[in-house]
Amino acid sequence: MDNDKPEECKVCFNNYDEELRRPRTLPCGHTFCSQCIEDTIKNAQLTCPSCRAEHSATDATQFPINYTVEAVIKKLRSIQVTSVGTVSTKCGQDRTRGISKKLRSLVQEHKSSISNLISECEEALSQLSKYQGQVRDWKTQHHQLQDRLYDLLEQNKAAIELLEQEDTSVLTMTTEGEAGKKQLQIMLENLNTVNTAQEVITTIDEADHYNVEVEDWIQKCQELFPDVNTVYTSVKVQETIKKALDTITTETGATAAPVLQGDSAATIMEKVKIIIGEIPQETLTIDHLRGMSESVKRLVEAGLVFGVQQDQDDLRYSRITLQDGQLYLHVLQDQPLPTHAHTIQVSEVLEALDHSSTLVFLDLAWPGSLPQPGSLPQPGSLPQPGS
Repeated sequence: MDNDKPEECKVCFNNYDEELRRPRTLPCGHTFCSQCIEDTIKNAQLTCPSCRAEHSATDATQFPINYTVEAVIKKLRSIQVTSVGTVSTKCGQDRTRGISKKLRSLVQEHKSSISNLISECEEALSQLSKYQGQVRDWKTQHHQLQDRLYDLLEQNKAAIELLEQEDTSVLTMTTEGEAGKKQLQIMLENLNTVNTAQEVITTIDEADHYNVEVEDWIQKCQELFPDVNTVYTSVKVQETIKKALDTITTETGATAAPVLQGDSAATIMEKVKIIIGEIPQETLTIDHLRGMSESVKRLVEAGLVFGVQQDQDDLRYSRITLQDGQLYLHVLQDQPLPTHAHTIQVSEVLEALDHSSTLVFLDLAWPGSLPQPGSLPQPGSLPQPGS
């Protein structure tokens, strides 16, 4: 941590606060804001922006809050407020001496509103900068994939050229074979019509000549065909291209783009993570639901969290939803999981239930409407987030 601005995160350059940007310390000793740590976690791994040390993590809350930094920041703020306030109060009083108390209150209200909007603007700019970096990374990856596709097309072109050469060779040998067969048929007819010893000797000599030619032709066919390189190259290139095309068709046609539900407060990068399914881990625990971090909350609101239960040889799943701050565990069903779904063992959820204060509910639905949970005053639903 730099000593000149201890109140500032060295990744986003925003000041630490007591909400989204609380200072947290990594095992390597470096401190950054919670938001930047959350954004840096990928595939359950985090690389320290300062020393590049690797740390295992699925959520920013796994790293402890640096209370020392928070105490220093509070102290600095109190000093700044005291020193600046003395001067600014006097100047402000001079400037607003002719303004009524009501107008002064209105001015202060607008100043506060503008300051808040500036902070929101800075946050949006920071998110745009991170998103632009991600977009450019994707562009680079697409160019690399495009180069690989060009290589694949070149391989396909080379395979076609080999097949054309093989086709020409087969055509040439077929023509030679047809001519040899025709000569043998003529010799067969001639042997049927010989009348003298001289004709027999002459015809047999000529037939033996064509026999040797045809036998050589047959041997040549066995040696030339199939051309190993041509056949192997053709089959392998076809398999590679078919697999690539089948994957593209399956991935683009199997599921539509995810719908972002109820995430107007999410940052740009949080929305990106929801779209691409990048969340610390696919298997959640009851602690994730209790803590309900922003990333987990977005998953629940997007309909991507399910309870899972093993029934003999089958797996059954139940939706977990969030309404009015209350988590709902729906009935177990035989249903395929959506892409990027995250699961938690139903047994783990049931063990965490407080049967004295939980509710059973019914999924109520009418034609043309989505099911809505209706609670019944009986034991049996999930603990509230934060409990």
